[in-house]
Amino acid sequence: MSKATINRRQFLETSTRGVAGGVVASLVPTLVLADDNWPSQLAAIESSNAAMLVRMCRVLYPHDGLSDGHYADCVVSLDAKAAADSALAKQLNDGASALNAASGGKFLELDEAAQVAALVTIENTAFFQSVRGHMVVALYTDRKVWAELGYEGPSFPYGGYLERGFDDIDWLPES
Repeated sequence: MSKATINRRQFLETSTRGVAGGVVASLVPTLVLADDNWPSQLAAIESSNAAMLVRMCRVLYPHDGLSDGHYADCVVSLDAKAAADSALAKQLNDGASALNAASGGKFLELDEAAQVAALVTIENTAFFQSVRGHMVVALYTDRKVWAELGYEGPSFPYGGYLERGFDDIDWLPES
């Protein structure tokens, strides 16, 4: 029996297949999708860096079924944190500008593989770690994201997964 290897990106990409993300996305509006001018409303993150941070977040936590609005909502919440912490605001703006400059001023225009390569070069920086750390919490604790990923929420209050959701997954092949 051979052992299959799969990296985090492949797992995240394949684990969301089959989810009707487009249908849910059309039913559940997000803060950002309602307003195309959201970058100009940010308090601490410069609007020129906002789209780049959304793209960075999507590359870090890729889910084809999620709209950019969910990632942008996370950037908005990161902005709220940065508005209360001037050092974080400076770190985010300087880091985003440095990432874009290191990408020849064209981070958004690069293909995903080149964006991943650019992010790998900065993965040990405080900027990268701040964005990564915030994103993992902000994205995966958002109940709207849970619905699109097919996660039914915590099962502890209902007695655990044995009686709720243990055997209702449909994305694993029958053995």
